Amino acid sequence: MVLGSQENLVYGIKLSSVGPGRITGSDVVHDPSGMDLAMKLHYLRGVYFFSSQAAQGLTIVRMKEATFTWLNVHYRACGRFRRSESGRPYLKCNDCGVRFLEAKCDKTIEEWLEMDLSHQKLLASNQVIGPELFFSPLVLFQVTHFRCGGISLGLSWAHVLGDAFAASDFVNGLGQIMSALEPNRLPNYTTSNKKFQKLENPPPPLSIKQVNPVGDHWITPINCKMETLSFPITATQLNNLQFKILGQNQIHQIPIFELISAIIWQCVAKVRGSEPKLVTICKNDPKERARGEGSNSQIISTVKADFSITDADPKKLATLLVKQAGNERSQIEEAMENDNGVADFVVYGANLTFVNWEDADFYGLEVKGHKPVYVLYNIQGVGDEGTVLLLPGPKDFGVGRGEGRVVNIILPEKEVFGLKSELRKNDLLLENELE
Repeated sequence: MVLGSQENLVYGIKLSSVGPGRITGSDVVHDPSGMDLAMKLHYLRGVYFFSSQAAQGLTIVRMKEATFTWLNVHYRACGRFRRSESGRPYLKCNDCGVRFLEAKCDKTIEEWLEMDLSHQKLLASNQVIGPELFFSPLVLFQVTHFRCGGISLGLSWAHVLGDAFAASDFVNGLGQIMSALEPNRLPNYTTSNKKFQKLENPPPPLSIKQVNPVGDHWITPINCKMETLSFPITATQLNNLQFKILGQNQIHQIPIFELISAIIWQCVAKVRGSEPKLVTICKNDPKERARGEGSNSQIISTVKADFSITDADPKKLATLLVKQAGNERSQIEEAMENDNGVADFVVYGANLTFVNWEDADFYGLEVKGHKPVYVLYNIQGVGDEGTVLLLPGPKDFGVGRGEGRVVNIILPEKEVFGLKSELRKNDLLLENELE
């Protein structure tokens, strides 16, 4: 199941399924919102690394028992998609279960994290929905056992279910059940059929791009080979960048996310030649998320520059990102409903896209007092314009990394080499990284 030249890194894969502990009921269905369906060609891939000590409480049996219980309330996660007579997808909550994979790796976790982090794809299933909708699981776990006794827990999450914050809540709740605790966030499915507010003659959303019909094989059409570049930014680097670009008196006026996004926006423009004047911004919406539905509740906005990106002061770009970003959620919903949710769209990579996951609680997964030493999240199905993800860094992993960030950049392969050079010139990528 692991193909190509990397197949010997992860091997011995075993496959099983786990469903809920009780029957959800007959004819229980969920109608995804327009925003959910706009995301259906995207997938989230997360990997949580645990030390050998923590792994003692993370046995396969314990995980499956906890999943058995957790799916009683998170029953959508083990449903399967169908299509109505109109062609609109809907989720049949038929308790078909989530998929579990077990695998082995002859490297230690420390050795693995010193490798190119693009190998993350070997630790979380890359399965997508389709071409047979009724056979395709929406959630897959992969537990990989390392030579050091540590493990990784890989999550494959269909974005049509919810955004990264919803996925993180799902995993963290599972950890609380494994620790015999009451989950602090339960899904509130009773609000799921809320109607969006219809707009009068709304402008078309600039943050999404319609693609040719994909039918029942929900995968983004890609015109070029994409590559992932991943690297940490330490707290010291962040402080230096703030002082260098913003000055001592304006450090707190521009958030870290907009500052890093502005620098990378300019770096990509210099490498690409044709400047990306229009970019998309994706952020958490705390108010919408507080409703508890656990769906796609993030704010999606666009920002357009009417000046040269390569010649601009990074501070000017960062200020533009802060002040001009609006929210296109209602426009996206309108666009999807105009076609009854049948058309296929790309969000990530429709434009150069910046995604803020800084406040996602990726390190909230705790089992018997143990938290992951490192967490990586990525997106599968990014469009040709590319996507930049900003993740929280680990609290206690490596000298100088505390309170830092991790950056994942998914771009066309031909642009990555030049981008590394520009990132080093701008002090985002250290000289000894990614050699």
